[in-house]
Amino acid sequence: MPPTDTPSDAVFPHAGGKRGLRRWLLCATLARSEAPRSCWGAGVLWLNWQRRGDFQHLVRDTRENETRLGWAHVQADTLAAHESLVDAFFATPWLSFDAFIAEPNFPEDSGSDGATQRRAFEDFLHAQIAERLRAEPDEPQPVRIWLDAQHSGYESRKQATTAMEDHVLRPVFGRLRPCDKAIPHRLERTQGLELANLLLEALRAAWTRTTLGGPRRAVQARLANHLGWADLCTTSRPGETKFNVRLGAPQERSRRATQLPLFALPPSSRRPVLSP
Repeated sequence: MPPTDTPSDAVFPHAGGKRGLRRWLLCATLARSEAPRSCWGAGVLWLNWQRRGDFQHLVRDTRENETRLGWAHVQADTLAAHESLVDAFFATPWLSFDAFIAEPNFPEDSGSDGATQRRAFEDFLHAQIAERLRAEPDEPQPVRIWLDAQHSGYESRKQATTAMEDHVLRPVFGRLRPCDKAIPHRLERTQGLELANLLLEALRAAWTRTTLGGPRRAVQARLANHLGWADLCTTSRPGETKFNVRLGAPQERSRRATQLPLFALPPSSRRPVLSP
């Protein structure tokens, strides 16, 4: 679920002092399975649309020279930048992250073409946006989705945009409003997608139990430490609003998430729980 911000931070006041709109930017990415026994997942970084400039400054402060960020670029000489980015995420109250991690063979009819995974990705985004709107049903809250074009698996930008509009935005609002957009972006040129990719792939590697080098293990440990978790193979508490992890598993293992230890976030990351 998205972060709760103060009214002054979350809206643009119109001329005359009238209250403006709360606008949301979702940076969404899909981590598709690469092997039969590999987990896959989806992740979305939430921030207020009006905070884009603040976010760019935040990421710029964590970079070292022209360091490229994202899970694929975690190595010894970029470790400090990636750890700083994780720290900045948890220190920033107007950023939040939702993830869906799916175990192998979930959904059970998923094929090798990725179509089922893409549809589950769309359903995940639809559910996240609908949940936010139910929390404040009287606010018109426009939504922009920046979609990771490289990892989403759509054949073209047009296919990606159409899928987001038809399966995510239109069902939420009952129609496609002119203010709601879905725009594919390149990961390496979009800082919000770099952060979403880093957080999601760290989770997926943990659930898949991928053998990792020291720098990537260090990023996972940094993330788990902020969450108060022993490792990242854990789901979050229901209603968590800063860092939310949900699990999809085959039917016979669907209760696994409820059997895992659940930890509260540190006091510095507390958010009011929004109604489901």
